[in-house]
Amino acid sequence: MTQAERAAASDRAMIDAAIELILERGTDGTTLAAIGERAGYSRGLATYRYGSKSGLFQEVSNTIQRRWVGYLKAAVEGKTAIDALCAAAGAYFKFVTAAPADIRVLHILLYEGAAPNSDLRGLAKQAFARQITDAEAWLRNGIETGTVREDISPRDVAAQYVAHIAGVTYMWLLNPIEIDFAAIHENYTRTLRERLAA
Repeated sequence: MTQAERAAASDRAMIDAAIELILERGTDGTTLAAIGERAGYSRGLATYRYGSKSGLFQEVSNTIQRRWVGYLKAAVEGKTAIDALCAAAGAYFKFVTAAPADIRVLHILLYEGAAPNSDLRGLAKQAFARQITDAEAWLRNGIETGTVREDISPRDVAAQYVAHIAGVTYMWLLNPIEIDFAAIHENYTRTLRERLAA
């Protein structure tokens, strides 16, 4: 392999190792040295590559969110307004069920951003802001094209949408037996259409 290919391979291995260790030990118990060892490299490689745990967790979050965006783009391509909103919710449900480890780690990182002086606060704010911006744009498009009611606040509905997705996912991660994600998703998207349709 070329140097670039070796670097990419070591990055993938360390991100995968970080995901495993965060699931096993949490963020406090996950060290850069342990990540390097779990990935099959030196104890110092993760420190050299990412600089700090915060830098590594940022890259873990970015990697998982890139995977999620692949699902999102495939689902919403060619769709607008309510159809895009419901398709995005469906894509998230698909991602949750296909990659539960990724989702669990992403939520660990995002919710730790709420802790006082957390290095992850900016990461969490950006992630939720991007989701709200996308949903708001779909709703504004629907108002402009006459498919979404004019008397709603796109920003408020978008924030409620993101809060619903995040909240249900969090409850499902805590108790997947009692939280029927599929049924909740189906009911929510049906309610969205009834509530928002012009």
